[in-house]
Amino acid sequence: MKKVTILLLVGLFIFMLGVYLSTFLTTHSVIIGTSLAILGGMLMGGSSYFLPKPKK
Repeated sequence: MKKVTILLLVGLFIFMLGVYLSTFLTTHSVIIGTSLAILGGMLMGGSSYFLPKPKK
């Protein structure tokens, strides 16, 4: 797998983990979950910017 694909999948995993953690009702897990979701979204967005364009 290419580095961009791996970064995209890792970003998706971190994003989903952050969303899962932010659903708990304790304050610490909401803060950690929100920051993980933001970090994962930034990683997904940054790696998807470098995805190769489809060739015709």
